[in-house]
Amino acid sequence: MYNRISQGLAVTMLDNKNKSRSGLNSPASFAKPDIDDRLYLGTIEKGLLILDTFCANPRPMTLAEVSEASGLNKSATQRVLYTLRALRYLAHSETTRQYSLAARAMDIGNAYLRSNPIVEATFPYLLEANKRSQETVNLTELDGADIIFISRVPSRNVMSSYVTIGARLPAFATAPGRAILANLDPATTNEILKASNLIAISPHTITNRQKLLKELERVRQKGFALANQEAMPGDISTAAPVFGYDNKVVAAVNIAASTANWTPERVEAELSPITVEIARQMSKVVSQYRRA
Repeated sequence: MYNRISQGLAVTMLDNKNKSRSGLNSPASFAKPDIDDRLYLGTIEKGLLILDTFCANPRPMTLAEVSEASGLNKSATQRVLYTLRALRYLAHSETTRQYSLAARAMDIGNAYLRSNPIVEATFPYLLEANKRSQETVNLTELDGADIIFISRVPSRNVMSSYVTIGARLPAFATAPGRAILANLDPATTNEILKASNLIAISPHTITNRQKLLKELERVRQKGFALANQEAMPGDISTAAPVFGYDNKVVAAVNIAASTANWTPERVEAELSPITVEIARQMSKVVSQYRRA
């Protein structure tokens, strides 16, 4: 029960940064690369924007609510909603006039996990880390300024963190995020921090840019990151980077423990060495895969 509540707290606090007056969340924004207008299809952008709006607001919404949250006018929103409904990515209730994601919307995420060789190749190592630590073990990738959970083995402990595959958290406030950021080239790390909304998710979150840079330097020197209740109350996490082709960081493995059973000092002494060892084993396997 505790971690379900704490997860909800974390999500709520994250969502508040982009809330509209009616309490709706705007979809996450990402920097676009240089665009060739001859090839770029704005209609596809609008369709994906609507899907992102439902990701930011995982509940049924009316046309007016989708229009407000996405920023599209009602006419464009209506056409996109109709199209996505016809393609079975959205469902519509004639009673409430609300739209919601349909089961088919899961296909893209599932296809990504099946097509990502890292997920399958590293899973045995997640199992090994879980067996040795008896705690929840996660594999995360960086996406924009966030980390996204792509694989996990939960603890049998009732107090295990309640996080699902596909969940996002700001990289700057998490151990796996810092493990990745600390091993990118400095220019890339600085760009990501500039794009990050450095707000306090909990009373323990480090939001000062200079303090974060010092923390990343510590991560580089020690080979692992440690975050104490910064992204989720009651959660202590230790993480280490996973390196792929050309020795570039591609992911991070972390072990999450509860403050009810662990102290930061004990996590660092007992769980961080497991995390570092497992990350090294993963890197040997993952380095065989060259991804776009």
